[in-house]
Amino acid sequence: MRCRYCDTPDSLERTAGYTIYDGGTPPALRSNPVSTDDLVALVGSILKHEAPIDAIALTGGEPLTQSEFLAALLEAGRFPVPVLLETNGVLPRRLRDVLAFVDIISMDIKLPSNTGEGGFWEEHAEFLALARVKDLYAKVLVDQTTADDDVVHAAALLASITPNLAAFLQPIVDAAGRLQIEATRLTRLYGLARRHLESIRVLPQTHKLLGIR
Repeated sequence: MRCRYCDTPDSLERTAGYTIYDGGTPPALRSNPVSTDDLVALVGSILKHEAPIDAIALTGGEPLTQSEFLAALLEAGRFPVPVLLETNGVLPRRLRDVLAFVDIISMDIKLPSNTGEGGFWEEHAEFLALARVKDLYAKVLVDQTTADDDVVHAAALLASITPNLAAFLQPIVDAAGRLQIEATRLTRLYGLARRHLESIRVLPQTHKLLGIR
């Protein structure tokens, strides 16, 4: 996907190498592709030396574009902490590859009025039907361009899974950390979502506000 507000544009292209950030040591550059054995060893070392670590996050870009690799990695690693999958929620068939190996799913609802992409309502519905067997929560990203109807559709879709599903409205933030939605608009969108969802919260991208990579 090429969402208009993408905050990881460097993930949109494949690169010749990858970078390891490990504690206080200088970043290390290694060549792609990485093998499952090498990555299992790397993650195991970080879990051991950087403890306590609460979970492993699979993020991106979209991690499910490499679902077969992730399934092989997680099956080989059998890591001793929960595994969190961060996903755009539009690849239900690929979710099946990793579902047995993840514990928590953080799913975005992609709204056509602010992504610049088409709608993915059918894909989201199929994805949610699979993902609800895990510890699941959903994020609905919003900005000043977000349409009322999109938020209502998203909230109703999530409520069809369960009315008390943990859900968050996440204000889109630009590269400089500035919110892309006014308070009055955010309040209105929250009210629309709350009509359908018992557990809806506003959650800014805290790492951006704090300047954390």
